[in-house]
Amino acid sequence: MGKKKNRKENQQPRIPSLGTGREVCLPTPEFLARHELEKIRLDEKTYALRVKDKRPIDKYHRLYLIDKDRGIGEQYRRGISEDQFRAADRLVSNYERSFPSLSTPLDSVRVQTSVNVNMHPIEAVMHAIHQHTRVMKELSRGSQEIVEEILCKEANLIDYEHAKGWRKGYGMIRLREALDELVDAYKSTSRRRKA
Repeated sequence: MGKKKNRKENQQPRIPSLGTGREVCLPTPEFLARHELEKIRLDEKTYALRVKDKRPIDKYHRLYLIDKDRGIGEQYRRGISEDQFRAADRLVSNYERSFPSLSTPLDSVRVQTSVNVNMHPIEAVMHAIHQHTRVMKELSRGSQEIVEEILCKEANLIDYEHAKGWRKGYGMIRLREALDELVDAYKSTSRRRKA
């Protein structure tokens, strides 16, 4: 008897079918191996494939950009702006660095210029924790809570606002206010560093 073949090794990544009956141009197998695709409905008969968002902030920023492309005014746009997204991404990246993993694949390692590459791994973790606590001290108590839950722990915003007893949509308003405070916190820490 021969060995059983490992099904996961030979299995192709799952691609949702568009069901249009027309020929569809698909991404390369390498791209499909790294990214998960989801099928979205554009109108009654048209579907498209899109890369599934990995973090909630990616989704919120994508919604903002979609509304911006449609010409919707600033105050009526969904999601978070570019400055808010950059501040949130910076906080999340720093938070992830404070929990090192020795089994991280090499292709997903991000090189950041704010991190001293010559640091010992333990020193880098301590530096990330110190930066995280310094920025979080600049925020108000309510902003600390929502930033910790939504950005760092990647909780669902709808579940968070439901747990707080807020009306629908108020969670996004509070998240935007917290991210505005975060942008100001990063600006003030960079000013102090330059002075």
